Amino acid sequence: MGFLKSVFGGDKESPPASIESPKDLKVGDMLKMEFAEQSLISGQTLKVNEQFFYDVSAVENCKIVSVLQGVDQRIFLSTSLVNPELPLEVAVSVLPEQVFKLFKRKSFVAIFDEPDNTSHRIKRKIDKQALDNFQGFVAESYFQERTNEAYRSEKDCRGKSNVESDWNAFDYKLMVSDDRKNAVRIEIFDGGRTDIFLIAYLPLTKVEEYWPA
Repeated sequence: MGFLKSVFGGDKESPPASIESPKDLKVGDMLKMEFAEQSLISGQTLKVNEQFFYDVSAVENCKIVSVLQGVDQRIFLSTSLVNPELPLEVAVSVLPEQVFKLFKRKSFVAIFDEPDNTSHRIKRKIDKQALDNFQGFVAESYFQERTNEAYRSEKDCRGKSNVESDWNAFDYKLMVSDDRKNAVRIEIFDGGRTDIFLIAYLPLTKVEEYWPA
């Protein structure tokens, strides 16, 4: 049969690769989330629109972050070593004005004003509307677990080594909740651009199903 196909043609398309975890996702793939405390993702079917790749100074090499379009905003999906029991990392980005509705300004700004201090703590504010908008993504308090240089690339690092010019360096700070179920990731790039993400750590089983592109 293989010989006949090679002579007369046939279905030359290879079957889509199976997806076993978020690490296997590629642009165009889709997934369905189970119901979750995080209303922004609960029960949603999401499609991977783009991907970023991180190297966090020997802590997480070739970390694959898939960007999915949700109903209200973009969702960032990956895996993490922060909580081995909850390795699914789901994140949403927040603007500065949203950050100061969620956290006390003085303690949050101190993270930037005192970069040599690695023992910062931040606490949640009582703003019901702001908390409702990010239900399940905000913990009561956080401690600073990491502060180091990291790198981000738009080129896939799986199975190959990106050249040095492919990676953009940035200052990386991670604030983790006391129960290790949430985190705040801060990325500070040259020129002052700062990206802030609210993170929830969930079991991998919260992804109900995957569909290859």
